[in-house]
Amino acid sequence: MEFYDRNDRSIKSLVELGAKGFFPLFDNNWLNDFYAEQPKRLTGNEKVQAKKLLKRVSKHRSLERKKTVILSMNQEERHLILKAFFKMVENKILDTKPEIQ
Repeated sequence: MEFYDRNDRSIKSLVELGAKGFFPLFDNNWLNDFYAEQPKRLTGNEKVQAKKLLKRVSKHRSLERKKTVILSMNQEERHLILKAFFKMVENKILDTKPEIQ
């Protein structure tokens, strides 16, 4: 399941930056909390909800507005966005370097 529209260049470019280790959309504290929790795989319901949340974020053009939308979410929704985002980053890395699979 794709979490974003393939024609959405803003999310696509953020995923490409994430594949290079740069995460401008997320606060460092969110990332630290996320890694400390050792997240599990996304369930089917979580994937559907993550897609809706990412659609809400991608409606905004500027990075600051995207960050504001994520900041307005509760911790559970933010965690879900992080799980989906890192899954997209992982897929991007595996697509560009199939030899590491």
